[in-house]
Amino acid sequence: MKKWMTFSLLVVFTATMTGCFGTEQGTMPSKESSKMIDGQQTQTQASTTQSSPASQSPKPDTAAVADGKSETKLLFSEQLEILIPKEFKEKSNKTGEVIYKDKSEEVTIRVHHDPEQSTTARDMDPRLLQKLAAIMKENYTDAKLLREEVIKVNGKQLIVVEADSKDKYALRSWGFLNGEFLEIEITCPVKKKAEWQAVANDIVNSIKMK
Repeated sequence: MKKWMTFSLLVVFTATMTGCFGTEQGTMPSKESSKMIDGQQTQTQASTTQSSPASQSPKPDTAAVADGKSETKLLFSEQLEILIPKEFKEKSNKTGEVIYKDKSEEVTIRVHHDPEQSTTARDMDPRLLQKLAAIMKENYTDAKLLREEVIKVNGKQLIVVEADSKDKYALRSWGFLNGEFLEIEITCPVKKKAEWQAVANDIVNSIKMK
C-alpha cells in the first residue's frame, strides 16, 4: 500500500507540475501524468491562485552540529547537503532515495530525488503547496495541518507542510535539485512530536543544494 501511495503521489506531483509550468524547454512529464492533465481545470486554478513570496527560513540549530548530535550527509552525487542526527542509521540507499531511521525505528527520514520529473522554472508555484497540503490530508487520517508555506533555505525555495494526526506527526517538503524533483519526508509517532518536531525543521533548514 505504501509503495502504491508513493507512486500515486509522484504521478499527481508530475501532473500538477506540468500544469503549473506548461511545456517549457527542459520539462519532462511522464507518460502517465501527461494523460492525467486537465487543461481546463489547470487554467481555472491558475486564475484563482495568487502567488505569495517565499518566507525566509530560520537558520538550523548549529549547536546540534557543534555538540556532535548531527552530521552532514552528501547525497545524490554530492549535489545535496543535509544534516542527519548521528544516532540515525541508513536503512535503505537505492537509486534516487535514501532512508534513515533512529534506534527505535519509529522516526524516519526519507530523502527522494527523481531526475525524470524536472522543470526550468525558478520559482515555486503556490499550486504545488495546495497539492501537497491536500495529499497530507488524504494520507493521514484526521490530519491537522500545522504549517503550509513556501520558504527559502540557503537561497533555494522549498514547499513545507507539517501535519499531525491521531497516530503520526509528519513534515514533508518539496523542492527542485538542479531543476529535478526533490522530496524530504520526516515522520514519527505523534507521542514523540515534542521531541522531534524541532529536529525535523532543523533538518529541512540545513539543506544546501549545489
